[in-house]
Amino acid sequence: MRKQSAFLLAESTEMNARYTEMRKQYAFLLAEYTEMRKHLSILRKQYAFLLAKSTERRKHLSILRKQYAFLLAEYTERRKHLSILRKQYAFLLAKSTEMRKQYAHPTKL
Repeated sequence: MRKQSAFLLAESTEMNARYTEMRKQYAFLLAEYTEMRKHLSILRKQYAFLLAKSTERRKHLSILRKQYAFLLAEYTERRKHLSILRKQYAFLLAKSTEMRKQYAHPTKL
């Protein structure tokens, strides 16, 4: 009976040691899991921030593209207008030269 009692005591002690070790492992894994969840939460917040920033930049880029298109259209329109003005100027210069010649030599018609 003493042998059996000693054996049961040793077995009980060993089981308690294993249980204590398992509790330590559980506590360690729980702490690691909690840390991973915190890190995941931080990553989600960073992702949300970067997504918002990306969306804002895309909106800003869209605005810049529209402004560029507007300015390009305006520039093209001004070039057309300048071309018309140059043609009008050339026409008026030719007309003025012709009139000067007529007034300089009124007998030549």
